[in-house]
Amino acid sequence: MLSNSTKVWIFILLSSLGLVMLGYNLGERLGLFVGFLFAIGLNFFVFFYGESQILVSLNAKELKGQDPWNLQETISKYTNHLGIAYPSVYLIPAKVETAFCVSHSWRKGTLAISMGLLEKFSPEDLEAVVAYQVCHLQRMDSFRFGVTNTIANALVGLGRLLDHFWPPNYFLLANQKQQPFLKIFSPLAWTLVKVASSHKIYFQNDLHAAELLHDRFRLAEVLWRLEGLAQTQPIKAPPCSSHLFIVNPEGYTQNLFMKSHPSIQVRLQKLMGYYPI
Repeated sequence: MLSNSTKVWIFILLSSLGLVMLGYNLGERLGLFVGFLFAIGLNFFVFFYGESQILVSLNAKELKGQDPWNLQETISKYTNHLGIAYPSVYLIPAKVETAFCVSHSWRKGTLAISMGLLEKFSPEDLEAVVAYQVCHLQRMDSFRFGVTNTIANALVGLGRLLDHFWPPNYFLLANQKQQPFLKIFSPLAWTLVKVASSHKIYFQNDLHAAELLHDRFRLAEVLWRLEGLAQTQPIKAPPCSSHLFIVNPEGYTQNLFMKSHPSIQVRLQKLMGYYPI
């Protein structure tokens, strides 16, 4: 059985080879060189820009100095227990309650938590959120999700760039601009996300986190609460990034095709064996 990390490396290798072969088929030697440059650019973008992209878009700031929530102590407790490196911790200056994590294979992971969650959740509930995120880091799900997010974002960005140079747009008003390339690349990007973030991954991580907490009901209650809050207070996540979060952050506002998480009913049924809790 291949690990998540191995699957991601194979995917990156195949993507790079695919770009090189596509370049050769389109332009022979010159195309081969261009494809090689694109492959290098893709890998650079994935490993040196992926994490910072989503953090910048959410205005997240690294946690330094005072920690009135004992967040660092809680994270250390679980990272030490699982034998993984302590992640970089970022705070999202938003009143909504959410959290996500992302990582790359050879570097320590990154864990981000919103101020709303820190201010409104009890220490016990916060501990459940941390345990869930740390399990994703330990299982390398966050690496898989992070690479997928970066490549999907690159596809969406490419679509927008090509739309900018679409000839008819030079003669149209801002609210009349056409987006033919985005309509092609956006579904491709989301299909990539859907394939990488299968529901099985969330079910397995829920069980892993519950075992780490020794309290399935606590985790189930937190997931149910976060899901309800996301429905009433959705946030606009960066394109193709909702799968990084503990629950879908966009609630009902997100298109059904773009939903990466399983429904909360199925999630709790898998975790607890029954629903409602």
